[in-house]
Formats: sequence, C-alpha cells, structure tokens
Amino acid sequence: MPWFVVDDSAYAHPKFVIAGNAALGLWLRVGSYAAQHLTDGIVPGVIAKMYGTPAQIRKLVAAGLWHEHGHTCPHPKCAQPAPGDYYMHDYLDPYNPSRREVEARRDRAAEKKRKQRAGRPEQLPLDEPGDAPPPPRPSRDATSTIPADWQPAEADVESAQLARADAGLPQLTSQQLDTLTRRFVRRMTDDQVRAAAWGGRWQQWAERERTEPAPQPGGNVLQHPAMTKAQQQIAGLAELRQQMNGGQGA
Repeated sequence: MPWFVVDDSAYAHPKFVIAGNAALGLWLRVGSYAAQHLTDGIVPGVIAKMYGTPAQIRKLVAAGLWHEHGHTCPHPKCAQPAPGDYYMHDYLDPYNPSRREVEARRDRAAEKKRKQRAGRPEQLPLDEPGDAPPPPRPSRDATSTIPADWQPAEADVESAQLARADAGLPQLTSQQLDTLTRRFVRRMTDDQVRAAAWGGRWQQWAERERTEPAPQPGGNVLQHPAMTKAQQQIAGLAELRQQMNGGQGA
C-alpha cells in the first residue's frame, strides 16, 4: 500500500503554523487516504467532511495547503478539483508517486512474477533480491545410532542443571550424571533410535531425573522400601518409643 510521504522540514513551514495542529491532523489523515486510493492529491469533499470539521477545512484552504475548485495556484502540478472537492498543494512534488507510476510499478512486478512461474526468471535488480530457496531437509543418511561412549557436552549439562534449578529440583552430582548417561545410551541403543544430535534428548532425561533426598545431619534416616507412607509413620513412632524407654519395648 502506498504511503503518504512528507518531508520532515515541512512541519516548520509557516503554512502549517497558520493552519494549527487540529487542521494539520486532518491534512495528514487525508494525505494517507489519497496515497492509499491513488487520487493523485484530489480530496473528495465527502472524505474531507468525514475526517475533519468545516473549521479545519477552512484553515487548510486559507493556509494554502488545500485548494478549492477554481483556485489560481501557479504550481504546474496543482490540479483543478471538481466543485466541492479539494486538492492537496504540492502532493506530487517531489515525494508522492502518481497513480500512473504506482500502477506501472505493479504491472512490472506482476509481469516479473508471471515470467518466474513460466520458468523464465529474469535478472533481478540488486535492490530487489529474489526469494531465497528453502533450506534442505536433513536426509536419513545424516542420522546415526548413538555411540557406545557418547557423553553430553558441557553446554548440555549446564542447560539441564539450569532447567532443574528453575523447576526447584536438586542439582545432579557427577556420579548421578554418569549413571544417567549410561542409562540413556543403553535405552537409545536398545530402541535403535537414530538422530543427528543427542544433546537435546539427553537434556530432557536429565531435567526429569529424580534423586533420593540426602540424609539430614544429626540423625539417621530409616529406609522402608516396601512400606506405605502410613506404615513408615507407624514404624517411626515405634522406634521413637523404644529410644525413650532406654532401648526396651514399649
């Protein structure tokens, strides 16, 4: 979509100062309309009244930013609008392209596309690079099974440890990392998994790895592997009673 182009220095022009900020807002809005609809600077009266107030329109005309029908502006590119319409002074000079120029540019772009689809691509200008070809998809030959001595990279370990910290999980020790890696390699080998890289898969294992809580200092932790939580609580109370009775049964 064409854009209404304005030189930055234009805002300091006396005409804009005379018109005021409200009228300047109308001038900008209608300029965008003219660029989008390729009116070559003609402002339909209905659009002017829709976007602005009669007072704002009068200020633009009085300041010389808009011309009414019958105007006497000496500028050669200031067209004569129809009765009830307006013309934006200096619209086509020097920044905004005319309707003919925009349509010619579109026709050239459409013709270029047509030739490309027909298999006869033309040489593109330096400022109009063609579409880059999509990257090739990795073939099966680029994948392989995991080596028996595979080890994660330092970056893989660091990423996994950071993810565990974010999830509130304890950091893995060197021994736990070695054990985890051996299990990972054995599982990938047994399942005959093929991949181009293994770091990402290993990180997922490491992030989900569960560890046994470390014993609390100052006491022994009894392990009850075959007990439910309620059974472990009962066993713990029984041991506490035994300790309070000097090692004799309660």
